[in-house]
Amino acid sequence: MWRWHFYAGLFVAPVLLILSITGAMYLFDWEVDGLMHRQALQVEPRGAMQDLAAQEAAVRAAYPGSQIASMTLPRGPDMASRWIVTVPDGRRELFVDPYVARVQAEKNPDLYIMNIARKLHGTLLSGDAGSYVVEMTACWTLVMLATGLYLWWPKSWRASAFKPRAGATGRAFWRDWHAIPAMFNAALVLLLVLTGLPWSVFWGVQFAKLGEQLPLIAPSPNFTAGPPAGITGLPWSLQHHATPEGTHVMVAGIAPVEAALSAIDVARHGPGVKVNYPSRPGDVFIASYVPAKAEHQRTLYVDAGDGRVLGSIGWNDYSPAAKAIEWGVMTHMGRQYGLANQLAGLAVCLVLVGTTVAGVILWWKRRPRGALAAPERKEGDRLPRSVVVTLVLLGVLFPLLGASLVLVALVDRYAAARFSGFGRPTA
Repeated sequence: MWRWHFYAGLFVAPVLLILSITGAMYLFDWEVDGLMHRQALQVEPRGAMQDLAAQEAAVRAAYPGSQIASMTLPRGPDMASRWIVTVPDGRRELFVDPYVARVQAEKNPDLYIMNIARKLHGTLLSGDAGSYVVEMTACWTLVMLATGLYLWWPKSWRASAFKPRAGATGRAFWRDWHAIPAMFNAALVLLLVLTGLPWSVFWGVQFAKLGEQLPLIAPSPNFTAGPPAGITGLPWSLQHHATPEGTHVMVAGIAPVEAALSAIDVARHGPGVKVNYPSRPGDVFIASYVPAKAEHQRTLYVDAGDGRVLGSIGWNDYSPAAKAIEWGVMTHMGRQYGLANQLAGLAVCLVLVGTTVAGVILWWKRRPRGALAAPERKEGDRLPRSVVVTLVLLGVLFPLLGASLVLVALVDRYAAARFSGFGRPTA
């Protein structure tokens, strides 16, 4: 058990530290974004806001010939609307004063600290390859949790099992501060892993595809395929929803969309409307409303030609699994329950950083110089049947984990035949 816990920790620790730190940052995404872009966002409320078509015209005047990718409605009466345009060397975000339809600031969103943190959290800044590493880390965290809890499980349930030993020093000190806080944190870490996996590059996609056969886990009522390439900011439940085809227009202006947005009850549920532009003839506008609480989400599909609402999907249309996943995603991001949710998430991340560092120090103090020092496997050592069953189930539920478990078991068996402690040659 110790040996498998060691392997899981060794694989997980470096990436888990990155995920914990960036995840803690992203819990306060909206707050940091508002602080970092305060000057660009701030406007003086004066009269009625200009319609979206007038604001769009200001954007097109600032970047003639560019393609508008999306716009986000102001989050308050004293804030600018935000427009993303695609230019030859990347993207630009334009901040438009909605009262006078004037571009008052522009920035490169790829340089935003929170966007960098988000990309680190999801891809390690390495594209699909990084996404697979993140997913593998999440899966192996499940192995680490299962084996760690087994190793900690006390023979007698005394209060001393739940607190670090007073006066402990050296390895005993680091062992206590690794194991006991990790035990208290385990259930919440498990929640974070499971609520993050729907966004994963392999498992999340495969799970969504099951909705074609199993309506109870369908991401949306009409699950067949994903939205057009380049559409971002949609809730998970709409990532795999069939997008209706609209009128084949060559140039789509936002004017037809404005009337449709009245179907979204922003006044009641808070701001958060983002409108993704069609990228080619036949595509539609997608107005994605993702406020803090999952149950208030709504997505509209609006014909680019005449403004007809071709689809309107809200919480009541989600399958049971989709509702659970959307609730999990918003809780994972620290939004579902407000400040308490953010602070709880921050505490989980900080404890995870602390226990991971303590585990690495514990290993470093134990290892002989120049050796990996995996716990030695002795003749007759066997994993408990309950743990084997748990690992098999995890391997079936998460195929990438299952494949890597088999690979590590084979390597471990081969290495153990030649080395004692996987680092020190046998006599």
